[in-house]
Amino acid sequence: MYLEVKRYQSENNKYADLAGLMHEKYYDAKNFDYFMGDVEKSFDYCVRNKNIHFEQITVYAGQHLKGHIALIKDTRLKQSSAFFGFFETANNSDVFNLLWNDLIDAAKRKGVTNLMGPVDGSIWHQYRVVEQSDGSDFFKSERICEPYYYNLLISKEAHTKVSYYSAYREKYDAILDAGKQSYRKLSGTGFSIQEIKNVGLDNIRAIVSLSKRVFQNSWGFTELTDEEFIQLYSTKKLESHLSKLYFLYKDDKLVGFSSTLKENDSTRIFKTICILPAYHGLGLGNAMAYKVHLDAKENGVKKVIYALIREDNNIRNFPKEGAVIFRTYTTFEFLI
Repeated sequence: MYLEVKRYQSENNKYADLAGLMHEKYYDAKNFDYFMGDVEKSFDYCVRNKNIHFEQITVYAGQHLKGHIALIKDTRLKQSSAFFGFFETANNSDVFNLLWNDLIDAAKRKGVTNLMGPVDGSIWHQYRVVEQSDGSDFFKSERICEPYYYNLLISKEAHTKVSYYSAYREKYDAILDAGKQSYRKLSGTGFSIQEIKNVGLDNIRAIVSLSKRVFQNSWGFTELTDEEFIQLYSTKKLESHLSKLYFLYKDDKLVGFSSTLKENDSTRIFKTICILPAYHGLGLGNAMAYKVHLDAKENGVKKVIYALIREDNNIRNFPKEGAVIFRTYTTFEFLI
C-alpha cells in the first residue's frame, strides 16, 4: 500500500474527507450525530479563527484518507506551545508514524517546543483519548475515539500525562446525606441556588464571565472571546440538550453555576460545578451537588453520570462510595 503525506492550510481544508473517515469508524455509535455536530463546529472554529494557524496533516492511500492530525497554533497560548487535534487514524503504525513525524516537523517550523493534545480546537471543545473503558456507550459531550489511540500516543513518550475519568451513580443517598447540611445553611449565610428556566444570551454571557475567572489557571487554558463562547454554547443547543441550569448567588451577586445535560429520559450528565475561588471551602460545591441530586431523585432520574472529571479535581468531602468509574482518559504534553 503506497502512502502519501499531504498538508493543507485553512483555506484548502479537507473536512469532508475527515468527516467521511469518522463516519466509517463511528457511524453506529450512540450519539454519533451529536458528536459530529460538535466536531464540525470545532473544525469551523479553527478554520475561521484569526488567532489560529491551522494545518492539517493527512495520509492518503490513493484517494482514501487513512490518517489525519492537525497542528493548532493559537496566538493566545504561550509562544512555544500549540495543540494537536482532530486525530483519526487506522490501526497501522506506518500511517501513525507518518502523521506524527510530519506533525512534529510542522510544529518545530512554527517554533513550538511544547505540544499538547489531542485537543480539537481548545479545551472548551471535545478532547482527551480513552485509556480504559468498560465498553459502555459514549455519552453526549464525550469524544468518541478508538481504543488503540492511547497506545499509539503513549508510544511517543509524553513529558506529561493529564488524567480524567467519568463515573456514574444510581443511588443518591450518600450525596444527599453529605450535602444536606451545607444546603440548609445557604439562606442563613446569604447564598441561594436558583434554577434558570429559560436560558438566554445574558445567562450565557454570565457563564462565560465566571468560567474565564475560575478556569484561567487550568491546563491548556485559552482566553476565548464572548462571541466564541456563544458559538460553542448557543441557546439553540442548550434548549435541545440542557436538562437544568443552576446559578449560585451571594445576595444578588452571581458567584457560581452548575448544569446537567439530558442523556435520555432516565439519565442525566452532571458536568460542572463552577464557583469563584473566593467562595471555595464554604461547602457550596456540596450544596450544589445536593440540589442536583435532589432534583434528579424527585424527577425520577435513575442514573447520574459525572462527566470528564480531572483526577485531582474533587469537591471537598464529596463521597465516592457508590460511584462507578467506567472510563478513564488522558491528554498529553510532548516536549519536542
